[in-house]
Amino acid sequence: MAITISLCSHKGGVGKSTSAACFADLLAKEGKKVLLVDTDSQGNLSGRFGYPPTPRPPVTLGDAVRNILSDEPKPLKEFVLKTEFENIDIIPNNDSYALAVRDLLKGVMAGVNSYLFLVRELSPGYDYIIFDTKPSVDSEVQQALLASDWVIIPMEAADDSINGAGNMLRFVKGCHKGNPKLRVAGLFFNAVDMRTTTAKAYVPQMQESWKELMFKTVIPYSQDARKAEGIHEPVTEAFPNGKVAAAFRELLKEVEERVG
Repeated sequence: MAITISLCSHKGGVGKSTSAACFADLLAKEGKKVLLVDTDSQGNLSGRFGYPPTPRPPVTLGDAVRNILSDEPKPLKEFVLKTEFENIDIIPNNDSYALAVRDLLKGVMAGVNSYLFLVRELSPGYDYIIFDTKPSVDSEVQQALLASDWVIIPMEAADDSINGAGNMLRFVKGCHKGNPKLRVAGLFFNAVDMRTTTAKAYVPQMQESWKELMFKTVIPYSQDARKAEGIHEPVTEAFPNGKVAAAFRELLKEVEERVG
């Protein structure tokens, strides 16, 4: 069965999609089979792997959810798309997912978590399943956490981002009641300029406060990440020799040590 990880944050713009893309790219380069599930209707992760929200991808997560809840569901592999990256498949998303969320939550009322159903059916074909979630602590994100083994929380060296990470930790604790196997793999700082006063204050402060929950690796700020987003590629693929890619390789080593 695949190791299932959710990338979550209560604060937007902290690099969830960037991190999910980098983890998938680096794991795939290790020979691991990865399934990405883009649960954010903005579709940023989907765009990194060849399926931008416009034009509409051939199939979407909304189609998969409706299929799961239908009277005669098709095999879920029909809703998985290949990417140009070896070992990486994806269930993409776009802005139409707002309508499908209603079906997702109706299913919950009937006792069906579509994300958990998806994981159970597709897991045997992958080493990792990675959920990229929207920036929120709500019932939709909860469904991803109830279907996951681990959660990873990125944050920036700023008040609102750190507060958002704290909110997410409390939310995960509540989700643990419905999914006892769910664990926090760790939190990490992303896009940090250690020359700034705030970074010099916040990074050591939070590493001390959250201790073993914090990954040691800090992802540095660099234009590489913005440029990679602009050309719709993981930064580890677009700029493999850059400092951001090097940091993500170190971070992945820490992640693999924790999640097995």
